[in-house]
Amino acid sequence: MSQAQPESLLKSVPGKKPDVRALVAKVFERHGIALKEDDPAFALVTLNELILRKLMGELLKDVDQHMTARLAEFEQTMQRVEAHASKVLAQQVRESAGGLRGTLQEEISGARLDVQRMIGEIRDQYRVGTLARWSVVTAVAALVVFGCGFWVGKF
Repeated sequence: MSQAQPESLLKSVPGKKPDVRALVAKVFERHGIALKEDDPAFALVTLNELILRKLMGELLKDVDQHMTARLAEFEQTMQRVEAHASKVLAQQVRESAGGLRGTLQEEISGARLDVQRMIGEIRDQYRVGTLARWSVVTAVAALVVFGCGFWVGKF
């Protein structure tokens, strides 16, 4: 027999009886001991299998409880981490907003000064323009009066 065949013969499917003849042949092949299909050794094997199944069930139950507890702890830890991260993020946003507010106030103050300076320059230019206009109007009026006086003096 090849190595793959005995292994497949010994595999047990739950709810299905193992092939006792194949087991007897394997024991004889390996150990040279001839067993019968009703040999008490098979009862020991069955008893061992039942004990192993029971122990595996208990072990799996313990592992399941342990994993459930660890998952609950993990979820609690994640909630604490999320809460802490939220607080840190909120604080950073407040600090950033405060810095941004200060920067904006500085920019607004600078813009206000620039606007006031520009208004002063416009006012000065308007005064110069107004003064020039009135000077021209006054000069024209003086010429008209002088011309009228000259004209009246001629008659």
